[in-house]
Amino acid sequence: MADPGRGVTIKVGLSRISVALHEGERIRRIKTLATPTPPESRNALSGFFGTLWQDQRLKNLPAVLVCVVPDLSPIVSAQWSERSGRPPEIFSLSGAPFVVDYCPPETLGLDRIAAVWGALARFGESLGPAFMVADFGTHTVTTVLCRGRLLGGAILPGLSLMEKSLGAGRVDLVRGMGLLGRERIAGARGVGRSTGEGVFAGVVLGSIEAVSGLGRRAEEELGEPLRIVLAGGLSRLVAPLFPQEILVNRQAIHYGAWKFLAGR
Repeated sequence: MADPGRGVTIKVGLSRISVALHEGERIRRIKTLATPTPPESRNALSGFFGTLWQDQRLKNLPAVLVCVVPDLSPIVSAQWSERSGRPPEIFSLSGAPFVVDYCPPETLGLDRIAAVWGALARFGESLGPAFMVADFGTHTVTTVLCRGRLLGGAILPGLSLMEKSLGAGRVDLVRGMGLLGRERIAGARGVGRSTGEGVFAGVVLGSIEAVSGLGRRAEEELGEPLRIVLAGGLSRLVAPLFPQEILVNRQAIHYGAWKFLAGR
């Protein structure tokens, strides 16, 4: 890296784009945008990157792109290049402190690799020989690392997708009820006493129990105790509802991308 103390990580997900400004081992700033659809993507991204942190010196700043929307990758790369004068690196497994044991390896999402790398970067040896990252985003995705091998995991619909699927998507059962509001989470209970509480129990508590259960099954399959690390935009909201002790690294993907960039 030309400037080893500063850099940018860009994550393009199915529902949100986030850009993080790193200084050393810390994220100093982060800015997000709802992932645009093709008709307006170029204009939306031009406006987003064109006004990004105008008070910061971004000229020739190193950056890395983690993208799970292939059609947007060249557009995002071009917009960052226009803003900084330097194209971003494309995130890969290069330099990772583990190997991918997945079939076939190239089909494993780059965001999952970055999330595991980020968890290692933030928590290190405290994770033990095996751990599972559960990323609560558009989808709820678990990824297991055991003794230096990234093995895979499970993919569930995310909380919002599950909510929208209720009533075959024809009925808004919780309009105005604040499904993911902090006050509802604090009072969560498994026996819903109203339609809204039932939806909450099924979607939120059901997803948490699914992740916990997947962790227990992974422990049985691997014969190893398994720590759970929560990542993604909803991780802090759901963390208090887990029945076991968990770790939280909301920006795990950005931290993993940063470790990749720092090693270039």
